Amino acid sequence: MSQTTDSGIEVEYPVDDGTYNLMVTLTEKLQALQAYEQYAEDVDGREQELYRELIEEDSRHAQRIYEVLKERMSR
Repeated sequence: MSQTTDSGIEVEYPVDDGTYNLMVTLTEKLQALQAYEQYAEDVDGREQELYRELIEEDSRHAQRIYEVLKERMSR
């Protein structure tokens, strides 16, 4: 996929916007999981329970994003 910049330079990108968006979304989700794990270590009780729930839900989301990304990359 190519795009022309404001300065008139044509840049060739190795992935399309949809693939890039999935890659960034997965990266952001994984970074959030890492942060939640750290936060869960710093608290207890209901707060720790909240972070554990977030970890569980975001792990499922990350897995789903990864599956869709793999499907997209195999086209």
